[in-house]
Amino acid sequence: MAISISNYPVYLQDGLKLDRDCLKSQESQNEGRKVFDRDSLEVSPLSKNREILMDRIKHTVVQSAASLSDMRAGILKEIREEKGQYAYSDVVNACGLSYARLYAEIEQRHKNEQYYETDGTSLTEEVEIEWLDMQYEQEVEWQKSCARIAAQGQAFQGNIPKTPTKEMEELEDAFYQARDAYMKLHRESRQTGKPLVLHNYMFGNSQMYEMLNRLGNLQRRVK
Repeated sequence: MAISISNYPVYLQDGLKLDRDCLKSQESQNEGRKVFDRDSLEVSPLSKNREILMDRIKHTVVQSAASLSDMRAGILKEIREEKGQYAYSDVVNACGLSYARLYAEIEQRHKNEQYYETDGTSLTEEVEIEWLDMQYEQEVEWQKSCARIAAQGQAFQGNIPKTPTKEMEELEDAFYQARDAYMKLHRESRQTGKPLVLHNYMFGNSQMYEMLNRLGNLQRRVK
């Protein structure tokens, strides 16, 4: 006996009966399977794209102009909470330590991973270090500016004879000496595994710090 299923002839042996309900059920299941397979193929690329997007977001670095100054401020806050106050030598050490810690974070971040800028372009370790250098230069200029303004104010009020220009230049040198010293500690820490911690280094001469601390004390009394 010949019957037609989906426009194709099917021959049954004599004595066999066709269960039409069973065939309809099978066809429905097959259609459902086709739809499921098609949907799976359509969803799979979407899921893959979502994974790629989430990974890209996870590996996107937002460079902040305040990251170094924020870390320096946090270190000085710890010193103030421990000692009650901090001196200009602490400010110099805190800046050097902040630079070395951020440098170490950059190295660790780029060790085995690819990172991106907010516009989607590739972010290299060299670019991040250049950004960090620029932050440090801006921090040094800001610290010099604060000290200069304080000195000019005290000179105007007659508390000091003149603005100490020489000491301002020595202060700038001290900041870069601090950066180099803490970077040396960072390189040593990679070998020994010891953490980077704050030290009481004295960069520059004591007379410079005495003058700067005196200016700071005068400024606080004026306020």
